[in-house]
Amino acid sequence: MALLAGCGDDGGSDETARDTAQAYVQAQNQGDAGKICELYSDQLIQSLGATNCEAFVKEHTAGVPTTFTLVGVEESGDRATATLRASAAGEIGGGAGRLRITLERQDGEWQITRLGGPVAD
Repeated sequence: MALLAGCGDDGGSDETARDTAQAYVQAQNQGDAGKICELYSDQLIQSLGATNCEAFVKEHTAGVPTTFTLVGVEESGDRATATLRASAAGEIGGGAGRLRITLERQDGEWQITRLGGPVAD
C-alpha cells in the first residue's frame, strides 16, 4: 500500500498515527491478538500486567462480538489520541459507545501507549 510522505523524515516509516489506529481497529475486528500486541508499547503491556500479551488480549476480547470503527485522530507532534466507536453485535439502537486510545511515536513508529475509557458523545 502506497502512502504519501509527510513533511520531515526522521528515518522511520511514513506510517501515521491514523495508520496505526486503523491497524488496531482492523486487528480488533479480525480478532488478531498477535497484531494487537505488536501495536501496544512495551510500557502498556507491562501496565496491563500481561505476561502473555496474546493470551491477555484473547481473554479480554472474548464474549459478545464487537465491531470497532475509527472515528478520528488528533495528532500533535509525537503524541496522538484516536477515538473509536465500538458496536456490540446484536445491540439495537444505543449499542454503540466511544473509547479513546493514546498513541506515541517511539523509535520512529507509532505505538499504542494507553487504552482510555469511554468518551462522551
